[in-house]
Amino acid sequence: MIHSPWQRDQDARRDDAPQKKRAGKRRTAWAAWMAGALLLCLLVILSGCRENQSEGGFQLWFPTLDENLASAMDTCPYEGELNVPSVAQAILHGPSQEELNLLPAVPPGVQLLDWSFENRVAKLKLSSQYGTLEGVHRTLADYCFTITLTQLQGVDGVVIQVEGGSSTGILRPSDALFSGVEEEPVEVTARLYFRLGMGDTLGYELRMFRLTENMMPAEVVLEALTAGPSEPGLTMLLPEKLEVNASWMAEGICYVDLSRALLENMPETPAEQELLISSIVDSLCSLDAIHQVQILVDGETISWYGSVDLSNPLLPGTD
Repeated sequence: MIHSPWQRDQDARRDDAPQKKRAGKRRTAWAAWMAGALLLCLLVILSGCRENQSEGGFQLWFPTLDENLASAMDTCPYEGELNVPSVAQAILHGPSQEELNLLPAVPPGVQLLDWSFENRVAKLKLSSQYGTLEGVHRTLADYCFTITLTQLQGVDGVVIQVEGGSSTGILRPSDALFSGVEEEPVEVTARLYFRLGMGDTLGYELRMFRLTENMMPAEVVLEALTAGPSEPGLTMLLPEKLEVNASWMAEGICYVDLSRALLENMPETPAEQELLISSIVDSLCSLDAIHQVQILVDGETISWYGSVDLSNPLLPGTD
């Protein structure tokens, strides 16, 4: 069914909260314990890791098997050089013998093969042994690197590439991406906004997505937008060759990094430009927890999309 804008408020009462269904398979007792511990731990970390840094100096984060569920990770002081390779090597080396409650973050033999720093993102290339980590173990290791390295001045995110394997997206402390924690797909409903008929207004169709553990909801929604509507009477607005480079969340703002096709296929009129940006912002803000959208192109913030100001995050319906 096609929905015109005046129906939005009525439908929002029913559809604002994504519909989530979880299958009845039980996790093993250990996996459930670690999943809960990781969730609680990261919530604590997100609210206070920088305060800890200012009070007690730079901290290295490592896993722990403390019985307290909020202590799946803990810290030890670091007094070495404050740069990406030195801090990464300190995590690979593991906690000192004096830190009896901390465990190594990575298996023996993992090496830092290469690193780079660009656009406020530290990129690490680790040897193939790192790829043997799975599930919650991999999540803990990823976030030991992420939470530790983002204490460095100017580092907002971390990408981890495994030798001969794949790389993560941009990991940020505020993302709280619990890779390996969710074993079953989650169903999420979103409103996808397209041109209504051949006019200058938006209509939307409701779409349900089944998300697995490594899928980002914002990226799935944007890819669906580029694929076009399934209902007659709606017309796609986004360029067909548009690609989603990355997405992440921070304090209710969804940051979406799109390919340069967004600029290369810009509509000519201000009204069309506003309509296209509105389709992105309104669709993403139909997802739970997304209140604003910041659009980037190839990792960089752009000031204007034609006549549309993109220098700051956008609210739905107000771009």
